[in-house]
Amino acid sequence: MRHNILYLTTTLLLVLTALSCKDDNTSIEGFSIDAQSIEAEAAGGEYRIAIRSSKEWTAVAAAPWVMISPANGRGEVECIVKIDSTLVNDTRLTDIRFSSGGELLQQVAVSQSGYARSIVPDTTLREIASSARRDDRWFETEITANVPFDIATEYDGDQEWLSVDEYTLTLDRGARPRTTRLRFNWKMNSQPEERVAKLHLTAKGGDQTPSATITIRQQAAPRIEDNREGDSLAIMIIYERLECWSDNGISSTEGMHRWDCVRLWEATDKDLPSSEAVGRVRDLDLSYFRTEEGIPQEIRYLKYLETLSLFGNVNTMLKSIEMGEEVCELEYLKALRVAAYGISKLPANFVKLGDTLETLDLNSNNLNSIPEVLTEENFPKLRSLNLSSNRRKAFSDLRKATDSEEGIGLRSNLQQDDDIERLLRWEALEELALSYNYIEGELPDFTVGEDGVRAYTAEDVRDHGDTLRWAVENNLPRILPNMRNLRLNLNFLSGKLPDWLLYHPRLMEWSPVILLYQQQEAGIDSEGRNVGFSNVPTSFEEYFERYPLYRGRYEFNDETE
Repeated sequence: MRHNILYLTTTLLLVLTALSCKDDNTSIEGFSIDAQSIEAEAAGGEYRIAIRSSKEWTAVAAAPWVMISPANGRGEVECIVKIDSTLVNDTRLTDIRFSSGGELLQQVAVSQSGYARSIVPDTTLREIASSARRDDRWFETEITANVPFDIATEYDGDQEWLSVDEYTLTLDRGARPRTTRLRFNWKMNSQPEERVAKLHLTAKGGDQTPSATITIRQQAAPRIEDNREGDSLAIMIIYERLECWSDNGISSTEGMHRWDCVRLWEATDKDLPSSEAVGRVRDLDLSYFRTEEGIPQEIRYLKYLETLSLFGNVNTMLKSIEMGEEVCELEYLKALRVAAYGISKLPANFVKLGDTLETLDLNSNNLNSIPEVLTEENFPKLRSLNLSSNRRKAFSDLRKATDSEEGIGLRSNLQQDDDIERLLRWEALEELALSYNYIEGELPDFTVGEDGVRAYTAEDVRDHGDTLRWAVENNLPRILPNMRNLRLNLNFLSGKLPDWLLYHPRLMEWSPVILLYQQQEAGIDSEGRNVGFSNVPTSFEEYFERYPLYRGRYEFNDETE
């Protein structure tokens, strides 16, 4: 009995071993194949398998994402298995079945890994210059991802100097990654140290996986020293940053004293601020440029600057530019002209110029109102103020002038706002230009004794001669007593001209017919009224009757007009 059991056990082991060998063998009754399985990447691809068969065979893939060619044959045949790119994150499985006459000959298992969630930039480090022309201050990077992502920027300081344009990532093939281009715009670096920003790309929805980081390194700006050479370098950088297209006489091969746009301090100047100022820049005048930014930060290095003039930006009316705070650090600045630049806002620290500024010209910009900082208390030395031509858009009927987000220009209603009255009561002003704005309403008729309004006195007669006697005797309000040039024309003013203006002692110096009386042609204010004054004099006879000593000085000029 024991011999029989041992025999059966041995026979069973031989059968099992034979079956096991058959499972591992790719030859089945005249049919052999050199692969039992295919493991494909998520992107798919082509795979080759060799077949030897003594009989006709046919191959069928169990899933549409697998294709075999040729799909039938006999003898020695090399087949190409094409596998499509997957659309999912998970692994997917199928098989290819080889059969002959309805009999299954062999199965080849096919597995394909899914796409992992990914955000992959084409670079993780980008280095950029410290400055360049505006059209060149950008770079692009490619991002390949299969999830929507957010971008957060981490700076090594407080200043933000990178921005990204709008972009789209179209995930139209499931988990299959798609590529998009990001365009980043950068600001120039004015500091003599390198600065770094990191762009963190993370999957939307608060999921931090996957993620990627791109490091941006920006070169340091040239170091500007506190000397004559530093002034020269600062001006050349300002010139570049403004993208001046007029040469302004600047040349790196010639000294600053030969530059058309510059005047230097000389030892003989009676108002020389310091002996160290000799040879340093006193006046800077740059014109015709193209910028979207405020006054370049390098202006602060021109520490002895007394006069600054910047005029003529391209497409001024389309701009909304804040002037920039660095100009307010110039402690010797007396005259500031930033005209036709696109300024819509003054810097928060503009009042710091109040101790020195005598002339301020902001004509042809995009201010929407009289800046609140401009008061006699803040600028006691200011003598000339030009706010004319602050029109962003052209309207002759203010009923149609609906304010957009950027505004239409400098607009004021004298019956609702007190900003114009504030300027008219600025006694020290000698020049005030408000022409070609959107100022409407009736000029205030000041009353002596109210709100601190004074009348002309005998002291004024002593200072100006017998001519002012009528003004004193008739208690004329003493408004703009030092004004030599007043311009209110081409606005939307209406109503009566007040006596303080009609009989102002300096009226004839103001060319009133052109620069005061003439308002917007065919203009209609926001209430639907035709603009223009109702009591414009037809001659100056009444004026000369009140100021007879002026007749000989001005009457001929009046007839010429």
